[in-house]
Amino acid sequence: LFSGSRAQLHVLEDFLTAAWTKLCINAPGALSAITGLPAFVLKREPMLSAALDTVHECIAVAHAEGARLAPDILEQTTARIHSALDDSVNSMLADRLAGRPMEIDARNGAIVRLGAKHGIATPANRMAVAILSALQQQPSVK
Repeated sequence: LFSGSRAQLHVLEDFLTAAWTKLCINAPGALSAITGLPAFVLKREPMLSAALDTVHECIAVAHAEGARLAPDILEQTTARIHSALDDSVNSMLADRLAGRPMEIDARNGAIVRLGAKHGIATPANRMAVAILSALQQQPSVK
């Protein structure tokens, strides 16, 4: 299907861990979507701490779900936040700015849902889901 393209495919032994690793990277993007600002907003305090709160919760839920995250996943995610171009826009923010439905339920919503299943508090992600859901109901608000 992808022959002749620049796409690179890798077969993974542990999809569960790969999916949760990606969610750890994506979870902080909800804050960018909430503020309507690109990546620079996550690099400075107090937003960096809030962004990392979403990641801490994601890590706890991932472990409860059986994912075997790298021991330094928090450090990896922090490095990704700091290395992002200041003006880069994640897909959730791009969807919000374009008035499209956001992937709230599939990202931060999954952390909240599965956290509840395991009795893990996810207040940062719960707040992000609540705010993004409210914003999505008002697509003219940017």
